[in-house]
Amino acid sequence: MNKRELLYYLLENNTNISIEEIVIGLCISVFLAFFIHFVYRKTYTGVLYSKNFNVTLLLVTVITTMVMMIIGSNLALSLGMVGALSIIRFRTAVKDAKDSAFIFWSIAVGIACGSGIYSIAFLGSIIIAIILFFMSKGVMDDTTYLVIIHALAQADEEKISDIVEKHCAKVNLKMKNTNTSAVDLTYEVSFKKGKEKNITNDIMAIGGINAINIVTYNGEVAG
Repeated sequence: MNKRELLYYLLENNTNISIEEIVIGLCISVFLAFFIHFVYRKTYTGVLYSKNFNVTLLLVTVITTMVMMIIGSNLALSLGMVGALSIIRFRTAVKDAKDSAFIFWSIAVGIACGSGIYSIAFLGSIIIAIILFFMSKGVMDDTTYLVIIHALAQADEEKISDIVEKHCAKVNLKMKNTNTSAVDLTYEVSFKKGKEKNITNDIMAIGGINAINIVTYNGEVAG
């Protein structure tokens, strides 16, 4: 195939897809879209679950499949599609980085189904789902917390530190505020498995403790 024939093929060729292939591709796309919907709902660990975002994942998967079927191997259509999609502006910010991964997953499945590469769509989705379920169970949980202790000035700080180190795998004193009547201690910690429920009781038993706050921490206070 010379350059002229190759250029003609890319510009004029539009793969003819049979009705059977369209139906099979869309059915598999819808099935995997609902699979992504299910995995997102079951592995969501944020504060407020968004049903609308999950429905959007469904639509993105199917729409991407349709776009890939329309484009086929036609270069002219693909360039026109890029131009058409460039006018779209998304104003809603994605707050969780994991949500962005789900969007890419949906797009990847749509591309695979639209191109007829169903094995990649199935195997890739299964592997991603296994990873997400594995991580959502906290098997490798390394969530960082801030333990904020408000105590009287006469409280035994050494005992407080010992208890925090006993219940936590990682301890880092981030801040200490002291005045004549009170002391505030802020620790950045990672809890040992099953120890997060006992730390407050042990610290309160020391005496002279006014309050204990535990919040998740990822560079800024998240909850």
